[in-house]
Amino acid sequence: MNNEYYDLQHIKAIPIADYLHACGIEPAKRYNGYALYHAPYRKDANASLKVDFRQNLWHDYGTSQGGSIIDLVMQMQGSSAYEAMAHLTEGKAITLASSSFHRETHTEQIRGEQRPSNVRRILFISEELPQYLQNYLREVRRINLAVASSYLRHIHYEVGGREYSTIGFPNRAGGYELRDDKTFKGTIDPKDISLIAGEANNAPHCIFEGFMDFLSLLTMKGKEAISPSIVLNSVSNIHRAVAYLHEKGLDSVQAFFDNDQAGRQALHSLQSAGINVEDMSRHYSRYKDLNEYHVAQRTELKQVIPPRTRGLGR
Repeated sequence: MNNEYYDLQHIKAIPIADYLHACGIEPAKRYNGYALYHAPYRKDANASLKVDFRQNLWHDYGTSQGGSIIDLVMQMQGSSAYEAMAHLTEGKAITLASSSFHRETHTEQIRGEQRPSNVRRILFISEELPQYLQNYLREVRRINLAVASSYLRHIHYEVGGREYSTIGFPNRAGGYELRDDKTFKGTIDPKDISLIAGEANNAPHCIFEGFMDFLSLLTMKGKEAISPSIVLNSVSNIHRAVAYLHEKGLDSVQAFFDNDQAGRQALHSLQSAGINVEDMSRHYSRYKDLNEYHVAQRTELKQVIPPRTRGLGR
C-alpha cells in the first residue's frame, strides 16, 4: 500500500503549459487563453491537444480524452494516478512515452543535462532470465518457457544508485515493459504497443492488455497456433493499436481484455473506431483476466484433465 500523502489540489494547480514546456513541448498554435499542441503520447499531425490556461485543463479532440495535469501525465507516461502524483510532487525528471514528433527534442535535452536520479538506466540486457524469475513464470504464472522465452529479456538496470533485475518485454519503439517476481510493474521508456508476427496464417489479429495474457495464450495454444498479436502494455495505448489496425487495413480482432471497467472501455474504443471485435473475455468471465483463468485451469490439471475449453485451449 502507498502511504505517502499528496496534496491533490496543489498538484492540480501546476500549470500544464509549464510542465509541457519543461518536457520540450511547445504549442503549435497559440490563442487568447488556450493553445493547441501535438499530443505527445500519440501521432498527432493535426495538433489536437487543447490546453486551457485559465482552467488548467486539457482536452484531446482526437481521442475525446482530457482532464487535469495528473491525467495528462498518466497518458504521457502510461502510469497510475499515484505514480503521476509522485512524479509531479517530487519534481521527477520528465520521461515521455513519446511520439516521434518529440523524441528528438527530448533526446537532445537529456544529453545536455545531468541524468536525473529516478531514471532507470539499463546496465545490460540478456536473453536468459535468472532462475528465480524463470521459477516465477513457471510456478506462479504457469508460463511454458519453452515457447515463451524468445519473447522475453532479462533487464538489469540501475535507479537511484540501486540495481534491479526484471523480466523485460520489448515494445515496437525500443522500450520495455518490466515485471519482477513480486508486484513491481514498470517501463523503460518509450512506452508503446508490442507487435507479434504470429505463426498462424490468415488468422485474425489478437489483442491483449498485458504481456502475461499473451504468454498465457501462447502456453495454452502453442507457438504454431498463435495469430499475429498486439499487446497494449497499457489500456492508455488503445489509440496506438487503433492507428496500427487502420494503417494495416485490419478491421477485425479477437480481444483478450480484462473483466473490468478499463477492459470494457478498451473494447468500446475498438468498436467505436469501426473495428469488428470478438470479445474473448466471455471464455473467462469468472476471472479477472486471461492469466488468472489460465493459472486456475493449470492448477486443476494437477488433479484431473478438464474438458476442452472452446475458443481458448487446444
